Amino acid sequence: MRLFFDSNVILDYLIPTNSFHEEASKIVKTVFEGKVEGFISAHSMTDIFYISRKYMSIEERRRFLILIASFFQIVVENKDDFLYVLNDENFFDLEDGLQMRCAENANLDYIVTENLKDFVNSKVKSISIKEALAKV
Repeated sequence: MRLFFDSNVILDYLIPTNSFHEEASKIVKTVFEGKVEGFISAHSMTDIFYISRKYMSIEERRRFLILIASFFQIVVENKDDFLYVLNDENFFDLEDGLQMRCAENANLDYIVTENLKDFVNSKVKSISIKEALAKV
């Protein structure tokens, strides 16, 4: 199974105090164990690096993203993807729109997120972490 990970799922895995930490840890570990193929957008990597500065040193953040990049495929956006999302009135959030576009471009099975309402316009079906775990 090929899963696109919303950046918030990775942040939930990273930050133990986040509400979905336990579930996020389980689904991320399925990628580490090779049970599923995990994908993340390039811009999510920069977002995670920035947001995690509150919780980790720069060296810890680097090591963490090296770990993610070692196990996850990184889907790179291009100019056409930005223009597609910016010109589509169905997208209200650039980050989410780009994540949906990345999942579509990579022909993935699902987007794993706990923010299902943010992905209602996605061509790739979005599922919760719990739903993803049930499919593994």
